[in-house]
Amino acid sequence: MLLALLLALTTTVAADQAANQGANQAALETEARKIEAELIAPCCWSQQVSVHQSPAADEVRKDVRLRLARGQTHQQILDDYVVQFGTRILAEPPAQGFTRMLYVLPPILLLAGAGLVVILVRRFSSQAAAGTPDAAAAGGGPPRARPSDQTYDDRLEDELSNLD
Repeated sequence: MLLALLLALTTTVAADQAANQGANQAALETEARKIEAELIAPCCWSQQVSVHQSPAADEVRKDVRLRLARGQTHQQILDDYVVQFGTRILAEPPAQGFTRMLYVLPPILLLAGAGLVVILVRRFSSQAAAGTPDAAAAGGGPPRARPSDQTYDDRLEDELSNLD
């Protein structure tokens, strides 16, 4: 009986360890994928490591998993890659120095564009209001009559006859 209880206990402990190891492995994989999405492949600097297909990207993927298994944190791994390759390795550059403009400039340009649209709409709507027949009548003068097509034809004939 004692042997059966001891066997059941060791089986339970082994199952718990396997479950914990599986959960830990899943957590490491999730963290590795987050880090891969934040790094640019150092071979061509065009895509994130998570989607790039090259030997260099494969090396980074293996290295990230190895570092996580050793116990390094997300930030430590990113910092090591920045030391090795510079901030160019990061998919999203830090908001420091000149790169801060990447975060500040778009909202400023959006507000400036919206202001320009408001100004133009007001200007065009005030000009349109000034050109209405009611405004012309209030201005004191009748609207100018458009010359008829006959007048244009006569002027054209006169100019053509003067050229001969």
